[in-house]
Amino acid sequence: MKKIFTAALLLLSASSLMAQNKITYRVNGLNAGDVRAMKQIEYLPQGNGGANQYWNFSGAKEIKGMTIAQAENVATPIGNIDLSSRNTLLAVDEGGEKTTYFEITNTEKRYWGLSNGGVKIEFAQPIVDMKFPMAYRDVITGSMNGSYITGSTVEPITGTYTSEADAWGTLELPDGNVYNNVLRVKLVKNYQQQAGSLTYTIQTTRYQYYAEGVRYPVLIVLENHVASDCNCTCGNYTTEQAYYLPGAQAESKQLLNGKSVADNNVHINVFPNPFHDFLNASVRINNAAEANIDVVDAAGRKIKDFGTYNLVEGENALNLETADLVPGNYFIRVVVDGVNYAKGVFKK
Repeated sequence: MKKIFTAALLLLSASSLMAQNKITYRVNGLNAGDVRAMKQIEYLPQGNGGANQYWNFSGAKEIKGMTIAQAENVATPIGNIDLSSRNTLLAVDEGGEKTTYFEITNTEKRYWGLSNGGVKIEFAQPIVDMKFPMAYRDVITGSMNGSYITGSTVEPITGTYTSEADAWGTLELPDGNVYNNVLRVKLVKNYQQQAGSLTYTIQTTRYQYYAEGVRYPVLIVLENHVASDCNCTCGNYTTEQAYYLPGAQAESKQLLNGKSVADNNVHINVFPNPFHDFLNASVRINNAAEANIDVVDAAGRKIKDFGTYNLVEGENALNLETADLVPGNYFIRVVVDGVNYAKGVFKK
């Protein structure tokens, strides 16, 4: 007997009461044509939610790569979606394993279902995967009623879901990057799925870790628990997986000489990320100073020099021309008084 195909998705200060990082449509809305090169790593338990958490995946072993490609698709019927609407429907290829369907509006990210070869799951009404903006302690709940389709056989899915921004803190990843003020969004789906004479009771939990200014989650962790009235291994099992996005945008230990940006008087934000020919940078500094700004690679080699800027106290908005950079991972580096500050960026 084959395993049932579940509807899981691949996809500060201690005194603060709310995380500063928020998920917004402008920064975090899915874009058609984007491609993410992620890496699967060994699973580690996620722990409890709450403020000021510390998640350490720095020692997690890499298993294999996975590419997520997002294509605009307004021709494939899925659920009860109105394809004549002006909203964007994306068909997301998740490593060739399955295609998931998301509708993107300026207020919500909606999940309509998935397909995998001869198997298709679709919902009568979408799961509201995320709202814009979404901040720490925001919660979305709803029912999930749909169909599990294999060939001409259509069987019911019924259950509930909860999407919650349940934690924030600091995240370390295997590539040496450290992210402060990461917001974690936890999506839990509890449902029953009929498959022939068997009834499956399924709980899927997906954790997505969002770093400031990075469009897509820098870490995705999946937990699937399946139980059925079949006295067999293929009807009762647990799977656990983790995927991370290397070099998306980070406060690098190597480039910062062991110092976190949050501990110094310079803070860098960039948009968009990934980027094409131009990159907007916002450099916030406590005291006016002269700064050199350049682009370096992961080994610290200077790739492009933007020259010297006289930064004023507070926010400094910069537009950086990057058309001559080849696609890849880089760091935007700001050097003030001999101290390096950096943010990781990716050019598509």
